[in-house]
Amino acid sequence: MTTRTMRSRIALAGAALGLAIAGSLGGVATAAPASAAGQCVDYQYSVGGDGGCVANIQTLLNAFKTGGPQLEVDGQFGEQTRTAVIALQNTFGVEPDGVVGPATWAQMCTPHMGPGPITWYPYEAARASGCDI
Repeated sequence: MTTRTMRSRIALAGAALGLAIAGSLGGVATAAPASAAGQCVDYQYSVGGDGGCVANIQTLLNAFKTGGPQLEVDGQFGEQTRTAVIALQNTFGVEPDGVVGPATWAQMCTPHMGPGPITWYPYEAARASGCDI
């Protein structure tokens, strides 16, 4: 079994346990809100996730304009958000899995251009997510 497969299985098992404990049968990988135990950047997000952190993700994705139409910032991690995440991952050399995890957060938390402030970068959404900028 590859390391990636093992990590995926562990992540899925953790998500399933979290959903079972919460008594929820909702979407997969719906993370705790930033106010719970950490900040948005401390969690992974994928299809089925929702809330303020997902809205911040959508705002950040829209700022990077990596392809496709602008996302509606509705706090719902659906297929269009997943597609935008994959486009960003491809742009910055992150494994394109459609999941906003540590490597994807690292890219979204960086304006990627010379000394700031960068006019197009949504600093408020980044700081609200826990980005250290």
